[in-house]
Amino acid sequence: PLVSHLPQWMAASMTPLLSSSSPTPKTKSIVAMACAMAMHFFGYEFARGSNMALFTSSTLGFGSVSGSYYPLAMIFVSPVSMVLLLAYGRQLDARGPRRALRNFTFLCISMLALSGTTMATLQYNEAWANIKFLSWTMSQLVIWVSFVFQNSYAHLLYAQQWSFLGSVFTPTQAGKYCSYIAGLSSLSSMVAGASVSKFVGLVGLPGLLGMAALSLTSALALADVAYSLSEKHGFDPSLEMQKHSKEKTKKTAQSSPTDTDNEEAQSNNSLFNQIRQGILLFRQVPTLGALFFEALTFQSLSTTLNTCLVTQLKDAVLDDGRRAAWTGNFYACVNGLSTVFQFLLMPVLTQKMEPKVLWRAMPILPLLCGIAQLLPKSFFPDRLAMASSSSALYLIAISFLTAKTMDYSLRNVLAEMSYVPLSFEARFKGKEIIAVFANRFGKSGMALILSGLHFSSGGSVGLSGVSLFLTLGWLASAVGLSELIPSKDEAERLVAERNKLVDDEKTKSNENDKKKR
Repeated sequence: PLVSHLPQWMAASMTPLLSSSSPTPKTKSIVAMACAMAMHFFGYEFARGSNMALFTSSTLGFGSVSGSYYPLAMIFVSPVSMVLLLAYGRQLDARGPRRALRNFTFLCISMLALSGTTMATLQYNEAWANIKFLSWTMSQLVIWVSFVFQNSYAHLLYAQQWSFLGSVFTPTQAGKYCSYIAGLSSLSSMVAGASVSKFVGLVGLPGLLGMAALSLTSALALADVAYSLSEKHGFDPSLEMQKHSKEKTKKTAQSSPTDTDNEEAQSNNSLFNQIRQGILLFRQVPTLGALFFEALTFQSLSTTLNTCLVTQLKDAVLDDGRRAAWTGNFYACVNGLSTVFQFLLMPVLTQKMEPKVLWRAMPILPLLCGIAQLLPKSFFPDRLAMASSSSALYLIAISFLTAKTMDYSLRNVLAEMSYVPLSFEARFKGKEIIAVFANRFGKSGMALILSGLHFSSGGSVGLSGVSLFLTLGWLASAVGLSELIPSKDEAERLVAERNKLVDDEKTKSNENDKKKR
């Protein structure tokens, strides 16, 4: 019945997934995880709008100096993300992907709820809010922690959700359905972003953090349903991890005593062991290195454009509530355009074109916007008043909107399709490493550079040239990555071989269990 209400071209591609009167357990798990991801992004829009408005607030936050402190805050995102990654890696090895996702989501819920409760208390108790810690007030310290954590957890969380879907999909299915799943997340983000201006008047900025925690609670329950179905019906991603662990155990048993002692010594130092395993994984899978560099260059560009936007927005919109509403509406536009592309354009492109071609074409439009930023103000018509703060704000907003739309609608889908034919460790651990060290260090590293430029130039540095340079770097990295992306047929063959090995291992395990009985 759902398919009959869709456009004909969409119904044709979605029919295998939705038309059955009795959906398969795999279909149910996919839908559950897709809804979990949508609820995660729904709540994230509330958290982002609240933290951004609080950070730039003249009463509770950093006010007129927020443009200077924003890059410094982004610098702290990478260390926090790295700590979260190390904790996730230990959870993944010790408890498997389901428990790791569950525990990490619960941590995020707790932090959001705590931040919202604390800010609500400080908002209504001015004496507590103004308690000094060195040169910062209590409210600034709490906002700083909340802002840094909010920018640290999102990539790690949705990367785990996508890892599950990448393990369940084949490359052909990923090409058909990933854009719809991403579109569902964009749609939920658009709705949340557009409703920030309404909810902020009802619950206030701290209340938005509480709403984010509630949304993430539903995401936790839905993700747990997806993993429960996979375990019950034999397509659990951890089966591949168990196979790898058995192979590793056999190799360890066959190694010499000296080798075993060395491995035990390394395992005692878990941080060293995780770094060593990560380096080895990237050497074994060159595609991860290319994805790492592509993410690094894009996040550097995104941070530069975001810093420009935050600075201009602070000057053009002075009221905290209006600034939160403006931010929500901006990201609603981004997610709205992304939704249109994901539902109407991406299914056609992924079916008609090879992924490597899409990787090469993706940075072209942001590159044109970067060139437009360098054009002299006299190039534009006088009625646009490009010298005014509002016109300058919208010029930067268009450039950032273009980059983020490409990110949400095309880049994320292509990245997930790139992970599908890779191994379990590449899909789960490699992806998380890229989420932290590329996405987060790209942001933090660029923020450190921008902060240095800001203070060295007295706040007068122009970033248009920097953004154009970074766009060219992103284009070069995307072209380099495209050389390592397999064709659709080759990716399908790799996944079929991987699934056959897992099925063979399950058959052997079942036979051994029967013999023991």
